[in-house]
Amino acid sequence: MKHPAHTYRQFAVQGATAVGSIVMLYDGAITGLQRAITAIEARDIEKKCAHLSHALAIVVYLEGILNLEQGGEIARNLKRFYMHARGSVLEANIENSKEILTSLIRQFSELRAAWQQVEAAGWPPNRAAPAPKGARPSSPPSLIGAGKPALRST
Repeated sequence: MKHPAHTYRQFAVQGATAVGSIVMLYDGAITGLQRAITAIEARDIEKKCAHLSHALAIVVYLEGILNLEQGGEIARNLKRFYMHARGSVLEANIENSKEILTSLIRQFSELRAAWQQVEAAGWPPNRAAPAPKGARPSSPPSLIGAGKPALRST
């Protein structure tokens, strides 16, 4: 029998929009970083490494699904942030730094809130109906690749 939380996560992922999936990935990264802080406080190196590896895998995935061609400057800025986050996770691991992880949690939380606003605004719009000739798009080009990102449950 599956654990109820696991089943709930599966249904949430399956019903999520592409932007909603990004929000879930941010949630996973934030949770991993928070758990790593708890492990540092408990002096549990094995758990710290496992949680940081999980957060790092999410960051690498987020970086990999960026659509730099269509995402323009926003996508390039996100790429720089993800590169910074990767380096910070590695540095925090080496130094057992709760401060670095706390800073990363704050940064991810701010970006998560921005992605939530994007989703609440209904972006990306339904592309089933073509725009009138000469109309300009009302939203920025796609930042992420086509389709929903694949999520791995924990």
